[in-house]
Amino acid sequence: MWARTPAEIGKIIRAARLRRKLSQAALARLLGTTQAWISEVEKGKDTAQIGLVLRALTQLDIRLRADGPSEELKPAKSSRAQHVDLDSIIERLSRPVRNAGPGK
Repeated sequence: MWARTPAEIGKIIRAARLRRKLSQAALARLLGTTQAWISEVEKGKDTAQIGLVLRALTQLDIRLRADGPSEELKPAKSSRAQHVDLDSIIERLSRPVRNAGPGK
C-alpha cells in the first residue's frame, strides 16, 4: 500500500489497529500517549510528531519502505527505480566494528 499523505498513513494505522482488535485507548496506552492523539493521527493530522507515528507503526508491526524519487522527478539518464532497503542499512550499521589493528 502506498502512503503519500498524513491521511493515508492515518488510514493504515487505523486499519492495522482494527485488525489487531485494539481500541484507540488501548493503542494509546501502549504508546504512552492519549486516545485523542490516536484519533487525530488516524484522521490525518499533518503535524503529528514523527517519533510517535513511527512508534505506532512499529507497535502495529507495519514496515516502512522508502523508494527513490517518483518517476517524473528522476534524471532522464536513469531508467531503473532506486530502492532503499532500510533493514539492510540498519543491519549493516548495527554490526560491531572490527579493529584490524596496526599492520593488518
